[in-house]
Amino acid sequence: MRFSPSHLLVAALGLGIFDAADASCSCWNKGLEACLRTKRIPYKVKCDADWADYSRTPNLRLPFKPAAIALPDTPQQVSQAVRCAAQNNVKVQAKSGGNSYGAFSFGGKDGQLTIDLGKFNQTLLAADGVTAIVGGGVRLGSMAIDLYNQNKRAISHGICPSVGIGGHSTHGGWGFTSRAWGLTLDHILELEVVLANGTIVNASPDNHPDIFWAMRGAADSIGIAISFKLRTQPAPEEVINFTYEFRSVVDSVDVAVSTFYALQSYISNSTLVDRRLSFALQTIANFAPNSTNLHKAFLVEGTFLGSLAEYNTTIEPFMLAGLPEPTQRHVESNGWLESLAPLSPTGTLDTTSLFLDFFANSVTIDDPGMSESALRSYFTYMLEGPETPTSYLSSMELWGGADSQINQPDAKGTDFAAFPHRNVFWTAHNLARVGPGEKFPAEGITWLNGLRKILIESAEVHTAAYPNLLDPTLSRYEAHHVYYGQEVLRRLKGIKRKVDPGKLFWNPHSI
Repeated sequence: MRFSPSHLLVAALGLGIFDAADASCSCWNKGLEACLRTKRIPYKVKCDADWADYSRTPNLRLPFKPAAIALPDTPQQVSQAVRCAAQNNVKVQAKSGGNSYGAFSFGGKDGQLTIDLGKFNQTLLAADGVTAIVGGGVRLGSMAIDLYNQNKRAISHGICPSVGIGGHSTHGGWGFTSRAWGLTLDHILELEVVLANGTIVNASPDNHPDIFWAMRGAADSIGIAISFKLRTQPAPEEVINFTYEFRSVVDSVDVAVSTFYALQSYISNSTLVDRRLSFALQTIANFAPNSTNLHKAFLVEGTFLGSLAEYNTTIEPFMLAGLPEPTQRHVESNGWLESLAPLSPTGTLDTTSLFLDFFANSVTIDDPGMSESALRSYFTYMLEGPETPTSYLSSMELWGGADSQINQPDAKGTDFAAFPHRNVFWTAHNLARVGPGEKFPAEGITWLNGLRKILIESAEVHTAAYPNLLDPTLSRYEAHHVYYGQEVLRRLKGIKRKVDPGKLFWNPHSI
């Protein structure tokens, strides 16, 4: 699941957006506001009537409030907004879709300038019909629809349509087609970037290569991507969506371990599978409404880029061999766009946001995956361990396995991009949440961090994690260690000193 604030466009507001910010309605930094007003950059401040619409964080647990939210129309206005912030000693973060689990699009603390890229919302194919030009504020659902409608093209990306391309692509970008096509990050050919001094540069392998390298992995620390040039591929004509629910699996640690291990062994077998197959193995626990009863289940959810006939004869029988009988089975053939909707949290490609009170963390587990002893510790904690105070999801999302196009450490090592996670088999995406009107308990963070600790210790991972599933409870030092590692971090710090010596682009985990 991915979460992001609502898609709010502010076209045709004219001068009224300036008039709203009069002497009785000012931001926390009068110098910043005076600069934005002078430069005629549209913006919102705390006493505007619609401030709550623009400032509401996707994670209701972290309601940070910016000093102001700039709403630029042009690259030049982004540049000027950055300069205004620098002149007034205000830190900056860009908001593409605003899906940051730590609300870092809103600064990760009160009093920063958020630069909302909502008006940079076009997706256009170049004359070649293959290369896409995508604005920095485009949402994944809109991008998928526009690419397909223009020339039946597609890009690998995540499952939530309201997520923005900006943060998603520059910090990885996993989805069910990533085993076939690579991460969203791997599709980036060029970026148009606003730097801390207001300069606008086009970064590519041949032009500003250090910035190009750093933006693909750590854009939040380096600059604001206002436009992307992306590689696309032909959209598949047929995609199989499948979901299997196994309730009996969560009744026994032994059965859970053997089921997971069998599926891991299957997806590693190059004689049976290739890059077209992908899935996530999900352990879910939900409290019944107005009840203390906790319902648990184990799901296998995924896609196959092929025909239903091939899936039924060469995939399903081998994938499910030796597993318990599914409680529910749902397998359907879809076209490309129709295949994306069932994967999203709402079952549609609607880019309207979800607002939830939640906490999440992640652990990346390298090849060859989870050992049986590690799986035993993992399932024992969830099925027989400390009582959970919240509903939760632990989704083991497949990056590795036979023929994966994500895991190519030789071709896509640390020289390729500032994204070092190229030997990952599973990414554990752990998320705990409460229902509407409920307050997330501190014990929920303790419980989920306990699950993370079990995974790190039992799987003997090198304490790595996926930055698009950031954990705001990590210290800056811990975040740098798990998201980048020393080799990448050393180079990033050198680039940061050159392009942003004043650390204008700041959040609690920034370089």
